[in-house]
Amino acid sequence: MADSADKKLGRLFAAARAEQADASALEVHFETRLMARIAERKTLNSSWFLLAWRMVPAFAVIALISAVCSAAFSPSRSGDLFASITNGYEDVVATSYLAGECDE
Repeated sequence: MADSADKKLGRLFAAARAEQADASALEVHFETRLMARIAERKTLNSSWFLLAWRMVPAFAVIALISAVCSAAFSPSRSGDLFASITNGYEDVVATSYLAGECDE
């Protein structure tokens, strides 16, 4: 039984290999359809990419203006490297001492 099933399957595969597919209908205007599909995909997928790339110069100008303004309008800088960390710490200590929250 298995032998006859193998023979039937072999004949089926031989018939499938012998059959030639008619692709002449698909060949007509193939390049036109292909280019139209590529153009459609390009317009659908790249709309927000294009917008992002167009916004890069505007964001660069905003960053440049922000850097210039922060450099121009910043208060005088201290020579102390740790001034940004300890800035205002003396006020906190004095306030806590005057309020009686000191541990001394």
